[in-house]
Amino acid sequence: MYVPLSLGSLVLLGIAFAIRAIAAIRTQPSPQLPPGPKGLPLIGNLLQVPSRLVFLKFVEWSKEYGPLASYTVLGQPVVLISSAKAAGDILDRLSSKTSDRPRLIKLAYLTHSMEFAFANRGSFWRTQRRAAHESLNIRAAQKFQPIQEEESRIMVEDLLRHPDIDIAKHIYRHSSSIAWRVLYGHEAIDLRDDKAQVPSENFFEPLFSSAIPGGSIVDIFPFLQPLISRSRFLRRHSEAWYEKANTFFINAHTRPQVPVHLKHIFEVVYGGHASISANSHCGQSPDNDHRGARIPAFEDLEHLPQVEAIVKEILRWRPPTPTGVAHVAEEDIIYNNYLIPKGAVIIPNTWSICRDPSLYRDGDAFDPSRFLDEKGCIRKPPPDSHDDYLVFGHGRRICIGKSLAMNTLLIAVAQLLWAFDFHGVKGEQGNEIVPDPSAFWDNGVTVWPKPHQVRLVPRFPDLFERLKSAAT
Repeated sequence: MYVPLSLGSLVLLGIAFAIRAIAAIRTQPSPQLPPGPKGLPLIGNLLQVPSRLVFLKFVEWSKEYGPLASYTVLGQPVVLISSAKAAGDILDRLSSKTSDRPRLIKLAYLTHSMEFAFANRGSFWRTQRRAAHESLNIRAAQKFQPIQEEESRIMVEDLLRHPDIDIAKHIYRHSSSIAWRVLYGHEAIDLRDDKAQVPSENFFEPLFSSAIPGGSIVDIFPFLQPLISRSRFLRRHSEAWYEKANTFFINAHTRPQVPVHLKHIFEVVYGGHASISANSHCGQSPDNDHRGARIPAFEDLEHLPQVEAIVKEILRWRPPTPTGVAHVAEEDIIYNNYLIPKGAVIIPNTWSICRDPSLYRDGDAFDPSRFLDEKGCIRKPPPDSHDDYLVFGHGRRICIGKSLAMNTLLIAVAQLLWAFDFHGVKGEQGNEIVPDPSAFWDNGVTVWPKPHQVRLVPRFPDLFERLKSAAT
């Protein structure tokens, strides 16, 4: 029999269902931050984060807490990603939510907020990135190959002529000269020119140091920012650095440029070798008359997969930015039942990612063969992963200059290996001193090997003549 319900009964019934729903929701645990070290009240883990070689602490925490860990500094949550899968899921496939940058106050003062790599997504960032991509994409980068070949040959000749000069200075001249010529169209930098117009490597230390979240006092204690913004005295070092950088860029853009040999570039970019498959002859030994007797060129790299494997392994084994460049979550993200809250700083722990055991067996070992297949060809990366280029970042923040950087490394390594045998220097007992691969020099967001000596032995008695022949 149908019994009508009164209005009061309906209200009571609705309240009862609402109470049950609320109780069910409350009994379900809300997502928490990923696990991490226990901190102190108010300051969190501030005292546990070292100011130097911070990646070593991140590696330690990743081993203890897993591929997703977190810590806090003065209430600011920081999430560490230490596996390739988590990095791909969060920073690549969720890049629409994780492509912002943290607020780096000191870096903003140093650059007057004009460094687009650290800018938040917006019209300025999009315009700058589009322009950079048009100039440095994989096709555009090919036109710089003649410069890169010549600069690598100059480095080989300088190492032969001036073995007494620190090898680090040779390398810095090489990379600086390529940038000097590619970006501004100027002549090659002379190794012995103490009045060269490019900044020294020490010049960039403040910039690299401030590119790490918490890399300065004002980034740790942002409430100091209004005080610093009103005090020229407190900003004097940042302003002096900016003026030096600004003067350099003005001079670089206003100096007369060197004419570009367009015919040579046209031949390199559109020559017949461009249509050959990159690894079509990778299993064959290079013909000595064609490649072994002369210094390698870009057209030879398709026959030298071992060189590409060495470069990829160097970048994996010793990533130059072991903590990556930080991202920021633009909204709450739930990943594997953990909460990455809106505004959290996300650090791709590149050192650990490049040792992910699911991708790299014995990740601490230097083994270029991991990038070769059974035929000796460069193997394709696993599906949905760029395990051979993890060092260049993720998602919409992947390094725009990747193609230029890889080309620079490939031709430089190929020419150095062609020209020299590498040995440690002799100790007092006559034994070779092997550089410590774990000796690092902290340079902020980048980490360099500590200075060490290397003995280069020419592989050809007539190396000078071969280099001169290549220069003509």
